[in-house]
Amino acid sequence: MKRSILTLILSMLYIFSMAQNIDSLWGIWNDQALKESTRIKAITTLSKWLNENNPEKAVSLADSILQRAREKDNPVFEALGLWLKGDYYHFQYRYDSAMDYYLWSVALFKENNRLHETALVYDLISNNYLRQHKYQKALEFSKKCLDINTVLNDSIGIASAYKSIGVDYYYQGEFVNSLKNFQIARDLYIMLGLTEEIADMASRLGAIYYHQGLYTQAIKYMNEYLEYYQESEDLSTQSEIYTNLGAVYYQLDDFASAQEYYEKGLSIDEQFGQHRGRAIGNYNIGECYLVQQEFQTALEYFQKSLEISREFNEKDIVADCYLALGMIQKNKKEYSEAFDYYQKSLEAAEEIGYNAILSSIYASRGELYNEISNHQNALENCQLSLKVSKATGDIKEQIEACNCLYLTYKALRDPAKALEYHEIFLALTDSLHEEETVRQLQKMEFDRQILEDSLKVEEEKLLAEIASQKEIGQERTRKNIFLFSGIGIFILSIGLYSRLSYIRKSRSILQKEKERSDNLLLNILPEEVAEELKTNGESVARNFEQVTVLFTDFKEFTHISEQLNAQELVAEINTCFKEFDQIITTYNIEKIKTIGDAYMAAGGLHVEKSSTTKDVVMAALDMQSFMDSRKNELHGKNKPFFEMRVGIHTGQVVAGIVGVKKFQYDIWGDTVNIANRMETSGEIGKVNISETTYNLIKEDPDLNFEHRGKIQAKNKGELDMYFVSRNA
Repeated sequence: MKRSILTLILSMLYIFSMAQNIDSLWGIWNDQALKESTRIKAITTLSKWLNENNPEKAVSLADSILQRAREKDNPVFEALGLWLKGDYYHFQYRYDSAMDYYLWSVALFKENNRLHETALVYDLISNNYLRQHKYQKALEFSKKCLDINTVLNDSIGIASAYKSIGVDYYYQGEFVNSLKNFQIARDLYIMLGLTEEIADMASRLGAIYYHQGLYTQAIKYMNEYLEYYQESEDLSTQSEIYTNLGAVYYQLDDFASAQEYYEKGLSIDEQFGQHRGRAIGNYNIGECYLVQQEFQTALEYFQKSLEISREFNEKDIVADCYLALGMIQKNKKEYSEAFDYYQKSLEAAEEIGYNAILSSIYASRGELYNEISNHQNALENCQLSLKVSKATGDIKEQIEACNCLYLTYKALRDPAKALEYHEIFLALTDSLHEEETVRQLQKMEFDRQILEDSLKVEEEKLLAEIASQKEIGQERTRKNIFLFSGIGIFILSIGLYSRLSYIRKSRSILQKEKERSDNLLLNILPEEVAEELKTNGESVARNFEQVTVLFTDFKEFTHISEQLNAQELVAEINTCFKEFDQIITTYNIEKIKTIGDAYMAAGGLHVEKSSTTKDVVMAALDMQSFMDSRKNELHGKNKPFFEMRVGIHTGQVVAGIVGVKKFQYDIWGDTVNIANRMETSGEIGKVNISETTYNLIKEDPDLNFEHRGKIQAKNKGELDMYFVSRNA
């Protein structure tokens, strides 16, 4: 399991470098002739180092400062002691205790009008909330910190506060707001000439672009970060950057580059004896070899990672390594060794509550049990995989678990259960595709907002500059100071207007990106609903008086699915549904959803360019024509094929968006239920319509009708039904 950049960036927030010599910091603290603020800065820096390297000494230091301050009745140093005590508990992950001390500290600082120290402790409180995933509270205190530093006109403090605000937005997934605040902080650091902080901001910007899937920009900023630390010769930080860059290239499937950067990071970690870095480096390189199916080399790296992880008790990496080793042994058909590794991975993960990997372990065990035909044990493990993945909300793991259950029930000759989990598998796959579409929309919106903001700022600056130059030109003309000033202004204005022209061209590019975004949105929603959602941020459900609903379903789906493997089955369903999508697009019909092997669409939902009842019927006939052609094609190749029923009914529906994160356009009402009954009461190769639909199109010369009489429909009693076909 690859080490994500998110984890690395989070760890960076709490890594404190020691630029000064330890003895020097003690000297500054003990020099009572110096300003209190200087001494406080020295001792807090020292305390952070002690908390990382000698926690007992850190808490002893805090207690001694607190005791002496109370003895001497020095409220400022008492507040300092409380601050350091809070730091100690924070580093011990006892966040509630840390918060108590921070709040006592800040109260004393405020009481004694020490605004600078108050702002510093507010920043610590924000970090404390961040560690507890209470992002809104973290943001609240970061903004308080910004307010105080603004009053103090403290440029460094202001920049630091903007950075903290950016971090708070980052962990809420609000990447546009995060980027804006990071850029403000970066601009301030550039103005102040603080190269280390400039480099740090580059790493954060790289992380944002990484999470937006904008890997080129991510690499650009990470390389900028790397350049700084190469010049400063800070090798430990270079190792982290190399690992981050490796992760980016891994996401791009550029495994050679990923491996190159992982190896650079590993080399540094080995040089300095960084055991966790060595374990992660070996694991990541092993993973590069594993995805390229170079199993023996992968095995060697995973074993090396495991050796280091076990020696230094890094149990999360131990669990990862055992799982990877089990996968390799399974591939080599060494089943006994594979089971042994999976069991060890499970024990390590359960010991530390490493839930993120549990679903993969159970699914791997289930797959292995199926391979040796122990289907009952496979069933137990696949069920556990699904249970865990539901608890963690990991859709990809749920898909894997459902496929495991589908294959297991298929092997157990339980077609009903196999179909149940295959349909869940398909629904989750659709959901994942929708989630990816939404992610792409969010990414494009991110690009659009950033470009729009930058263009707006630049245009305002240029227009102000042009106005200023015109005013200067007019003044010079009035005073006759320089004969050719008008020419000079003209030339300058041409340059400025050229830049404005560039901005306007950029806006044209932005418009094209917006059109791409709109097209993606229209893959999910009808045009009017999409427009309403973009304008208002929500969409109101509507009643439609006359909507024609179409349902399709494949005959003997379970029986045919048993003759195909999962990939072949999904591919064949996808071939059919892609053709259906093209057909309904031709007739301006709205696709509603797919449910396993069923397909649902509706006409009459658009106010403008509305499709008619006949359009839906013609689409259904085209679908059956395609299925007939597909049947002949596959039959000629001696391959299994689907046959299909189609049902149609017309009536009133309610339509709207359901969900927030993975929204879906859907329709409800008795019309939908009757359309479904038309399908289930139909016949293979036919289009079955209700009496209501028949009455709307019965005079159409292009269509023929066959009255079937009253047919019993489930839960609806007897209903008049008609087969419809094209006129020859």
